[in-house]
Amino acid sequence: MKITIEMSKGAYEIAKKVYSGQVTRSEGKFEINKTTGMNVGSAQAFITIFLAMMNGEEYKRAFNNDTNKFLLESIRKDYGEDSFKNALDAVQKHIEYYSTLENRNLTGLQAIINQMK
Repeated sequence: MKITIEMSKGAYEIAKKVYSGQVTRSEGKFEINKTTGMNVGSAQAFITIFLAMMNGEEYKRAFNNDTNKFLLESIRKDYGEDSFKNALDAVQKHIEYYSTLENRNLTGLQAIINQMK
């Protein structure tokens, strides 16, 4: 199932609640599933990616470029430049991780990062 931008918008609001400690990761993934229709595995990955971005940490799972761009823009708008820089660092680490996989690269995502820097 393709993750739509509408799903991502709903998931983002719930991921923010996980980040702030209002709900657990487990509660969040089921709430995302219930409210957006995103499958539970993707909902868990969305939360993991959002938290990794907020902390500037590498993550392994990939989402589509529209979702990544939406996350970066939303983090910048909602949390400011320091969190945005953490998110950019996390995405760059993700791109570097992905490039170590056989015949894998994320040139589109790299272009987004370069544009947003």
